[in-house]
Amino acid sequence: MLLFALPLPGHGHHAFAGVFDMDNITELEGEITRLMWRNPHVQFTVRTAEGESWDVETNSVSILSRMDVSPDLLSEGDRVTVAGYSARDGDLEMWTNNVLLADGRELVTRPGVAPHWSEDHLGRSDVWLADGDTGAADQGIFRVWSTRFNGPGRYMGLDEYPLTPAAEAAREAFDPLVDNPIGECIPKGLPWIMSQPYPVAFSRDGDNILFHIEEYDLVRRIHMNPGAVAADVAPTLLGHSTGRWDGDALVVDTHSVDWYFFDATGIPQSAQARFQERFSLSGDGANLDYVITVTDPETFTAPVTMRKQWVWRAGETVNPYGCTNY
Repeated sequence: MLLFALPLPGHGHHAFAGVFDMDNITELEGEITRLMWRNPHVQFTVRTAEGESWDVETNSVSILSRMDVSPDLLSEGDRVTVAGYSARDGDLEMWTNNVLLADGRELVTRPGVAPHWSEDHLGRSDVWLADGDTGAADQGIFRVWSTRFNGPGRYMGLDEYPLTPAAEAAREAFDPLVDNPIGECIPKGLPWIMSQPYPVAFSRDGDNILFHIEEYDLVRRIHMNPGAVAADVAPTLLGHSTGRWDGDALVVDTHSVDWYFFDATGIPQSAQARFQERFSLSGDGANLDYVITVTDPETFTAPVTMRKQWVWRAGETVNPYGCTNY
């Protein structure tokens, strides 16, 4: 596999544990021969003294920029040591959260990950791990919301799902190496996209509400006057959403989602899927609690309810994602 000459499958971004050996840390030393500092993941090639070229992948620019990790820390020609998870299939591929730079400094590239060589390291985690700022309840939901990497709802999936026999068979047959639905810059659809870790924001657009998602630069339109929209709408990636207020909470109903995977594990999703979401503020305005209930008779034998929580951090923005195919 030739990095940057052929498309990478985006393993770490989409099916991490199924692709990389998470039980063992491997160290790799060599020279960086290729480097791409881009979303969805920073990737580089390391050529070892034995002449092997390893394709190494780490976290996104969206994560690293908020850890004060700048692109000038790594350059082609640098000698580095990488500690990470090698590919399960034996390919010369690795996911890393720890890089030892040529000058002896360690770079940690994922929030909350322990340093591998030294407690004194580059890459701050506090922005991603901090609680929300209080005292903004009067601002409502119309602001920027962030994911807390160690907080409740970081991963909104469940341990078990009430799958139909057909859905269970489809999940069992799913191979993340072959069936990856969103390699490169193909965005996720609803509900999978709601688990993405980057900032989101609500804004008004006339009578409607826009929900901005940093990942893939997506925007959901929530129609607050359903009668003004035709009932027969074409299916789209994010579906057709209508909203209403329940006190201070925003309730959103969505149908017509043209997206065929429920999540990264290979659970299928049918055209019959219906979604109801509830966005509600905590009393101090620091948190935005999210509940989504999914009904899909072809996939689930009962409705599925999942939860997530965002936090408000003053000054945060939804940044351009600018995904680039490798």
